[in-house]
Amino acid sequence: MVRFAAPTWIGLVWTIVLLLALGLKVPFGVPKEWVWEFRMDTRFDPILVFVTIVALATLSGLAFWTANQQKRDGKKFRTAIVTLLLSAIIFRACIAAIVPQSWQPAPVFWALVIASPVATSFYDESRNLEQQGLTNYLRHYHEQLPAKPFHAATHPPGLPMLFAVWRSLAMHPVAQRLVPIDEQTLMVMREVYMRIAPPLKPDSLYPSDADLKAAWWIALFCFLCGVFALLIWVWLLLQVNPNPSLIALSATTPAMLWWQTTVDSIHLLAIVATSASAFYWQRTRSTYGAILTGLMSGASLWLAFKNAIPLACVAFWLLWKNLREEKRFPVNQVAIAILLTFAPYLLAWLLFGFQPLATFKAASAAHHAQAGAHARSYLPWVLVNFADFGMALGGAWLGIIAVYLWAWLRERRWQPSLCVTTLVILLLLDLSGLVRGEVARLWMVFVPLMSSEAIKFLPSRPLDLFLLTFVQGGMGLALLIQLEFLRPF
Repeated sequence: MVRFAAPTWIGLVWTIVLLLALGLKVPFGVPKEWVWEFRMDTRFDPILVFVTIVALATLSGLAFWTANQQKRDGKKFRTAIVTLLLSAIIFRACIAAIVPQSWQPAPVFWALVIASPVATSFYDESRNLEQQGLTNYLRHYHEQLPAKPFHAATHPPGLPMLFAVWRSLAMHPVAQRLVPIDEQTLMVMREVYMRIAPPLKPDSLYPSDADLKAAWWIALFCFLCGVFALLIWVWLLLQVNPNPSLIALSATTPAMLWWQTTVDSIHLLAIVATSASAFYWQRTRSTYGAILTGLMSGASLWLAFKNAIPLACVAFWLLWKNLREEKRFPVNQVAIAILLTFAPYLLAWLLFGFQPLATFKAASAAHHAQAGAHARSYLPWVLVNFADFGMALGGAWLGIIAVYLWAWLRERRWQPSLCVTTLVILLLLDLSGLVRGEVARLWMVFVPLMSSEAIKFLPSRPLDLFLLTFVQGGMGLALLIQLEFLRPF
């Protein structure tokens, strides 16, 4: 009789629950308030789906064969890591290329998601920034915020500025020639855009062909942000448990497969980079670590106000570690990290007249109106939020984190834990009622924070690692095919 580890059993049971929910058409959300919609168009390229399954099987097989590779083996260990990383990127690329037949080819879908004023609206904001000029844009940002479109109205100016930089690079003639979208396809894209989402401003704001091509480049940049986030996350995990197979588990995390070509990958990279910097700072107690942590947290907060929550998880973990250990952080290092965290807002205020507090107040009001929390029931979402997050987390991580938390309660009570800190803050956020729905996407950035210490309880048997990788990645693929996590309009 085969005996699985506890995380494997939890992962398998959770996968069966999700499969039953899909089969029985159980609402993924709260009906009449907000749900992940079942797809109307489930026609996908069968060859691409088959190739994706083969890529997943290969990644799972590599998790099996590399399970017992040890760091002391040197060359074999490094070869296992490189091979797994390449396989992971191939699998993620296959997932990103899977779009319904009605939106094919994939570059069209990618470009329209970025250019769409409905899906993100940050591309239009980057064009507004270019027209107004940086100084004027930042000085009057808080005044213009209530009139900005969906999503952009709830954010500080970090993402529009980043999009403007990427757009300027993508508009270069050489970059334009390399876009895999032909002229006939561009004509169809323009017609789709003008029919479904006509701009409310003059005709000059309709995206040009060059804009649509540039949007594809920005989507690719977002995909690469997700890849770099994976690399940094893997580095962090390997510091805790040097087992190459954990790369396969990281690469198959469901939520990180569904929004690879969107701004969510940018937020993920920023938070993962911040947590890795904090981990380095905590271990070395160096001024360089404080500077790096401050720079990364400052960039994260400049991109989105919501990133303050995962940053708070990291900050409270550092404080907890500092209080429980004999060697404390030097006061000057803490001051540097805090100053750099708020430096983007301070510099924007001093140099351009940007108003941070007024911007935050306007963004909060827009979030309250857009999120719909005031119009949704409280109690159902307290429960559904965590079910949604569990779906995004995946069976493997759910099992590993559950076992870690049980062990922490029984054996390591009150020992500093980033996983516990993150879970407590998520629980408080959930109970506050500020977030009611779509947490599979919104809470994706918390997955690396919860896994960084739980990875100590990664099963050691190759069969467990094979199953966890395959069922987690397979469930991510199944959910992507059945549920509409992303659409341009």
